[in-house]
Amino acid sequence: MSNQTGTSTQPEPVDCLVIGAGHNGLATGLVLARNGHQVLLLEKNNYVGGMGGTREILKGCRNEVGASCLFPLSREIKEYFDFESHGVELLPLPVMAVNLTGADGRPLIFFKNPLKLSFNILRSFGPGAMLGFIRLMKFCEYPARVLDRFTARKAPRRLEDLIAEADTPVQREHLELAFKGSAMDIIDRFFPDPVKHRELRASMAFASVQATYKGPYTPGSGLCLIYTMAQEGSEGLMQRVRGGIGRLSESLAQQIEELGGEVRLKQQVTRILVEQGRAVGVELKNGQQIRARTVISNLDKQATFNRLLSGHELAVEDQQRVDAFTHRGAFVHMLFKLRGLPSYSQHLQKLNRIPGARFGGAMVLEPEELQRSYETCLRGELPERIPLAFQIPTVVDSSLAPEGCHIASAYGFYFPCEAEKPLRGKLRDQMAEKIIDHICLHMPDFRELITDQAIFSSDHFASMQGVTNGDWTHGLLHPDQMIGERCLVDGTGHTTPLAGLYLCGASCHPGPGVTFLPGYNCAHEIMAGSAVEAPASSATPAPAARAA
Repeated sequence: MSNQTGTSTQPEPVDCLVIGAGHNGLATGLVLARNGHQVLLLEKNNYVGGMGGTREILKGCRNEVGASCLFPLSREIKEYFDFESHGVELLPLPVMAVNLTGADGRPLIFFKNPLKLSFNILRSFGPGAMLGFIRLMKFCEYPARVLDRFTARKAPRRLEDLIAEADTPVQREHLELAFKGSAMDIIDRFFPDPVKHRELRASMAFASVQATYKGPYTPGSGLCLIYTMAQEGSEGLMQRVRGGIGRLSESLAQQIEELGGEVRLKQQVTRILVEQGRAVGVELKNGQQIRARTVISNLDKQATFNRLLSGHELAVEDQQRVDAFTHRGAFVHMLFKLRGLPSYSQHLQKLNRIPGARFGGAMVLEPEELQRSYETCLRGELPERIPLAFQIPTVVDSSLAPEGCHIASAYGFYFPCEAEKPLRGKLRDQMAEKIIDHICLHMPDFRELITDQAIFSSDHFASMQGVTNGDWTHGLLHPDQMIGERCLVDGTGHTTPLAGLYLCGASCHPGPGVTFLPGYNCAHEIMAGSAVEAPASSATPAPAARAA
């Protein structure tokens, strides 16, 4: 990877130029490079991976700002990139998460072993809760297949069409509830008792709002619950990557360069060049112009069209599609360096004795309070308590911190991201204290172990990663902007109204998460089209995109 700073104009265009070396941009680049194309990736930061990258922020540590765990991968993606054969070590998590509700709540422990998971739910919450959990998973199967989160090389179709084509009225009603109803419309069916099912209701409600700008009682929040609960065969397990999740992107970048491609860091693109109605290259912040036969943006739609193409006028309908996407970053992300491993409170003493139980999970609120927190956020105010996801990755990977130290991270929701900008810095710092207070409710010694910390709000994500309004999802998981609605040109997943320009990031189907599918699918769509003809010597022929 290079830090090129020249200002000359490149005489010959490259085959494929990718704006942004996040994990999807790198996936696109590697697929194209493996198929014999000349590839150039331009990254404005001094590291690869974007919001799936790893770098030192707290002294001596390897920190992740953005994604941190590897969730299920499509089987095709796993086989194609074969990370473990390219220097990446994946770490299993015996306890994938511990979710905690209130000072006296029963811990909900998600063991890797499905029998241990089932037995723990039965023992802690009773047979009714265990049956409800099984029925919920069964309920999610059908809409998850329609949502098609794990299918590679498949052009998505509009949600309304998919609902209309359901075989029976019962199936149509099922999809209407799953995709347009609230999360609590679903959760109430399987965990109806607010007392007996308190902790399960709270955990499922939290799972339904992390990638939305909604509360669990808000219509449309059910889709995020389905997205979260979707499984990929038997591969639905969280894992850690030794050395941080950025190792995945670093591996892809290395492979691209071994194939003759190039990844240039500290190269900020300020403009996409357009000639005769076609994207023909980019201009960098230093004025250098680089021409390309195909330009691929790893940014979201509004960042691509309203910023990098601000001088190019789209058709009214196309511009309306771009502008219709909702982007809100209602969170604060915190990193901590600790001088020791915190312990759970007296109420949760048994967790201190379970190997891996201090790795992380969520500290959640009951659904009614979670909804009030969202409504408080809408008013531009901080909620009284902050629901959060937390992690102490050094529990399973000591390489991330100096000897004797640990690192921790926390995502707190609902940050009032639409408050006036002069107020947001103060609100961010106040929310950081509330996040630490909530952690200390369950780990009383946490605050005294902190030796350093960093705080990032959506404003930081907007400036660091170029995402619109700091929205790490590149378009929230709302029904009107998922599946086919995530596309700009019907019948395609990545083609744009501007010839020669494609999108490869999480703004495309199937959306956010470190899945590599948007990038992988984009490369195949490009090669299946006329923009880039696969050379006759191509070592890995590209399967064509399939219609949904």
